[in-house]
Amino acid sequence: MEKITSAQAYALLVDGVIENENDLKKSANKWILHCIYTAIAAKRIAERLQLDGDYAMALGYVHDIGRKIDHFNHPLEGYKYLMERGYEDLAGICLTHSFIDNDITMTAGGGPDGEKYTKINAFLKNHSPTIYDNIVQMCDLFCLETGFTTVEKRLLDITKRKGVFPNSLDHYHKTIELKKRLEREMGCDLYELFPEISKEDLENVMTDRQELLKMISGSK
Repeated sequence: MEKITSAQAYALLVDGVIENENDLKKSANKWILHCIYTAIAAKRIAERLQLDGDYAMALGYVHDIGRKIDHFNHPLEGYKYLMERGYEDLAGICLTHSFIDNDITMTAGGGPDGEKYTKINAFLKNHSPTIYDNIVQMCDLFCLETGFTTVEKRLLDITKRKGVFPNSLDHYHKTIELKKRLEREMGCDLYELFPEISKEDLENVMTDRQELLKMISGSK
């Protein structure tokens, strides 16, 4: 199949969910807005790295597409949804987007367990992370349904909502490592690419980081 465009990926994302502008305002569809902002961010980072911005945008749109089938099992459902439609090149992002460097332990809010853990881990072990995987993994951690924020605020919010887990501290350090890695490759601070981030969020980076570390410092 010919490489999908971002416009086609967006059509897949909203198919059966968004019929008019009012549907985007529904609380149940907040995840769609998160996907939209993730797509915009992924394109911006990819183009800064002189990569295929449209492809990165397509990945950003579909990374959470499984949520329209089953929120809890969205990685596997999204993978299956895209594979059934012949989009093998896109399907993997449904399984890799939550796991930094395709490491099953490097995820926010705890990790998958049982059968879901086994299936996702089997895929991750056989797929080395690409730069596009890393871009979407990063974007997933600073894009909200309301727009762009800081990694620190996003992780603090996730921790407050989902709790502290044995991997929380390691995941935080891995997230910051990925951010710095991309910044070196881009030649600029990540937040410089996103002037939409509020002044308040930027001013609270250190405060949010300290609060987050205080919460998760005993998680190992």
